Formats: sequence, C-alpha cells, structure tokens
Amino acid sequence: MSETISRRRFLVLGGAAAGAIALGGAGYAATWAPEVGSPRTRMGAGMSKVLVVYGTGSGCTIGVARQIGTTLSERGATVEVVAATAAPVPAGYDAVIVGSGVRAGNWHGPVKSWVTANATALKGVPVAFFTACLTLATDPSKRDEVRAYTDPVIKESGVEPVDIGLFAGWNEPKKFSFIERTILKMMKSPEGDFRDFGAIGAWAAETAPKLGLA
Repeated sequence: MSETISRRRFLVLGGAAAGAIALGGAGYAATWAPEVGSPRTRMGAGMSKVLVVYGTGSGCTIGVARQIGTTLSERGATVEVVAATAAPVPAGYDAVIVGSGVRAGNWHGPVKSWVTANATALKGVPVAFFTACLTLATDPSKRDEVRAYTDPVIKESGVEPVDIGLFAGWNEPKKFSFIERTILKMMKSPEGDFRDFGAIGAWAAETAPKLGLA
C-alpha cells in the first residue's frame, strides 16, 4: 500500500485525532499500541517490599519503571514492577510507586483506573507518582504543565503522593500507531529515545527515604 496520504485522507485523520483529543483522550485511547514486554518483573530480595505500577502504550514507560525498580532493589528492597493492566494488588507492600506515559494530556486510562480502584489501600502506605512525557525532551520549561497531568489522578482518588517524578519520554515512530505518528510529524517532534536513566535512578534514590525505605 502506498505511504502517500491524500489531502482528504489527511484531513479525515487529523479531524479524528482532534476530536479524540477534545474528548479528553477517551476516543484517542483506541489508537494506543498494545502493552509490550513482560507485565511483571521481580527484583531484589530485601526486607522492604515495593510495588511499582506502570501504564504504557508504546513501551516507553516500562523502561522507566524498571530503572526505578533496579535502583530500589540495589538499595535493599524487594521490588515488583507490574503493568496496571495486570491488576496487581497493593496489599502487603511497604510502599507503592505509580507512573504513566501521557496521551492527550492524560495518564493512560488503566493506570488512572487502578489508582482509583485501590485508593483505600494506597492511602495506607507511602506512594510516589511519576510521569514520562515527550514534552520534557522538546521543551523542558513545561515541567509545571507535565506535573499537572497527575492532578486529576490525585483529585479523583484522594491519594497524595510523597513525590512526583517527571521524565522525558521517547518518539520511536515504529512504536506508535499511524495516527500518532501523523500527529507527531505535524508537531515536528524530534525522533529518538530521550529517557535519562541516570536522572530516573537519581530520583528513585532521592525518593526512597520519603517512602520509608533505607
């Protein structure tokens, strides 16, 4: 099939995407790529138990979650890194970290739903949030804007995080749907993996004491 897009086809796709974004991401969610990689990874063998829950469309946030898990396991914790879609149970953990990529200014739906569904349990342990977003790679001055993506999650669930990590994401075209690639091209977003694993690990180490971890 030709990769050339007619003007009519481009306008239809653009209109569909714009309409989905106007709906707060509800329709746009249908264009997300499926979860990739193992939905559960266990790290370390320490006394403290930490649950790291993530949501991703392209796979970007898996790497962020695993780096957080690796850092905490190296500090003596037992860490379970689990996709929100696997519906992990937060009971029995000493601390929980939850994070997501962003679509249309929203965390992925499964992560938001997981936090809300488990709000009672999460209020009983220290919790931290993190967001992975391409915006931080293209315009670092928009940290406050990216930070605000967690506000609806906090408001709807009543879960107050002890800290919020903000990390640059990626633009790996093969990992996105056709409509997403089209939008990213329209926005002239640079291609590449902009995740800074050193910064991710540093945040995890700095946040550990706030989570009650040694």
